[in-house]
Amino acid sequence: MVQDDPHGLIGDMVRLGVIDAVDLAAASCIVAVGDVRSPPLPWLELAGGFRTWVPPTVGEQVLLICPEGDIAHGVALRGLYSDAFPSPAGDATARILMPDGTTIDYDPEAHRLTISIAGGGLTIDAPEGVTIAGDVDVTGTVTASDDVVGGGISLKTHRHGNVQSGSSQTGSPV
Repeated sequence: MVQDDPHGLIGDMVRLGVIDAVDLAAASCIVAVGDVRSPPLPWLELAGGFRTWVPPTVGEQVLLICPEGDIAHGVALRGLYSDAFPSPAGDATARILMPDGTTIDYDPEAHRLTISIAGGGLTIDAPEGVTIAGDVDVTGTVTASDDVVGGGISLKTHRHGNVQSGSSQTGSPV
């Protein structure tokens, strides 16, 4: 096919747009390019052995890639900062910012990972256990449904000998 207007063809193939609507069940979005609205289109996501699910947000700026200039077969390429959604960091820190304000930060200079949860909790489901190599500081209450063992001594079943009933106190742990 001979194209008389190669610049127009390139302009039809790659367009700046804004997410206008998102259909989570169909994993599709509608992109507004000026007054033109696309049909429901996929957005770019990791979709192989490693898969991600981070749906776009209405108002998010995207590149609409349209093979052969056909908007009906377009794909929304995400990742463009805008006034509506500016960069979440301005230094070497890697940051993931969630809509509720929760952040996951990694500072490569300090070698420090920080997770800050906005008004919620954290659940770790690890059937084979969790190993922490390093000191642990806990601010707040620690609750265990089974037992706590320190230095081989069970908090749940540990008993002290040579204790008299009444108001006597036990001695310090040995």
